[in-house]
Amino acid sequence: MKKLLIISCLMLLSQLLLAQDYVNGYVLFAGQDTLACQVKIGGKKIDTNFSFLVLKGKEGVDEVYKAKEGKVVGYGIRDFGAWVDYRYVAVEKTNESGFFRLIDDGPNYKLYLHLVTTNVNGVVTTLPNYAIYKPNGEYVHVTTHLLGNWKKSLRKILADNPKYLPEVEKVGRFEIAEFVEKLNSSD
Repeated sequence: MKKLLIISCLMLLSQLLLAQDYVNGYVLFAGQDTLACQVKIGGKKIDTNFSFLVLKGKEGVDEVYKAKEGKVVGYGIRDFGAWVDYRYVAVEKTNESGFFRLIDDGPNYKLYLHLVTTNVNGVVTTLPNYAIYKPNGEYVHVTTHLLGNWKKSLRKILADNPKYLPEVEKVGRFEIAEFVEKLNSSD
């Protein structure tokens, strides 16, 4: 009976945590102003996702920022005690620009990730898309689909670091995160 009570309490607590609509966070606007705020991560109406950032505004009214408008450079939220950071990435050609999640905050390169799900003739695939940033703000978008040109993108971002250019030939399309991690841990 005691175990059942504990399990019931834990389930109730997890439901309360999952039902939370807003979390503490920050937003970095294009003018470089940083503001502490409440970021909407759930609810019945639009919430924060790849294309939108929704903040709790004055008097509880939601403020919606479209990623493609470029007014927001980045934002972060507290997720189970740790910061999760996102950055707006402008993507050329066929993919949509939006907020990518920081997965490697290294001294040489910052690696951001967005998972793209596609449905072609009933076959659903989810592939990583990356943005790799140098400290000077220069970046490349790296797609990993079968016809993607990830090696060309890696060569471009490593143009000023020629000692790693030969290693690009050994990198597979699903090994990009490990490769960037290796670049960040060297030197």
